[in-house]
Amino acid sequence: MTIDTAHDTTADRPALRLDPVGGPFRQLAAVRIQVPAGGTVPAHRHGDSELLLTGVSGVVHASCGCGTEVVAPGTFAMLPAGKEITLENRGEQDATLLAVFSQSRFTDELPRGSAEGCGCGH
Repeated sequence: MTIDTAHDTTADRPALRLDPVGGPFRQLAAVRIQVPAGGTVPAHRHGDSELLLTGVSGVVHASCGCGTEVVAPGTFAMLPAGKEITLENRGEQDATLLAVFSQSRFTDELPRGSAEGCGCGH
């Protein structure tokens, strides 16, 4: 699966779920998060979902009340369930993150991309 890093200006939310319906994972959800240059994803919670953020392009500062992690390409941050988090792009380049969430009501409500099939490449 390829993660499109072109900033989607038509999306009403910064997050788009990438894993296909009927995919092989029952406990994980793969999500693309885009934060435009100078933009912020305001403070929010992910309910019971734990979160692993991996930088794909650009740089995002991820804060969860216990500090701030800089997430750039090739780096990641782990955020616990139940914490309020904020994502901030302080740079001049749009940023894209791959977020892997543990499954919860929060992930069930995210809009899905057009991925089809089982997600295993067949």
